[in-house]
Amino acid sequence: RTILSKTANYIPREIPLEQLYFVPPVSSGVVSASYSSDEKHLGIDIMAPKNTPIKAIMDGYVFSSDWTLETGNTLGIQHSNNLISFYKHNSALLKTVGEFVKAGEAVAIIGNTGTLSSGPHLHLELWHNGKAVDPANYLIFD
Repeated sequence: RTILSKTANYIPREIPLEQLYFVPPVSSGVVSASYSSDEKHLGIDIMAPKNTPIKAIMDGYVFSSDWTLETGNTLGIQHSNNLISFYKHNSALLKTVGEFVKAGEAVAIIGNTGTLSSGPHLHLELWHNGKAVDPANYLIFD
């Protein structure tokens, strides 16, 4: 005889992105380039002073912490609700693959790395269910 718990068939319900709280990735910054899927700019660029810490926008697990020619030092975080955030062009990465990070925790430092960078900034991407979404629709900058 098998006894199933009441939660055996529980499937977590996805929460609409508009109802989630996202921590701004920098304390103060200016959006210098907007999201544009037509131009294949699948995130926003945020200019901030050199050596500014970049914060995780939500709790999650680091699944990528590496360097690429185009985006330089890049960090990827898997969040709940089928969300992924990418932080690109950093001067330094503060977390490694497998680490759990809390929302607001410093994960990288603003930089100018990679061939697609033209000055110190953060390129922030937000992906939901495998599709890029505009982070500016969910983040509030001072």
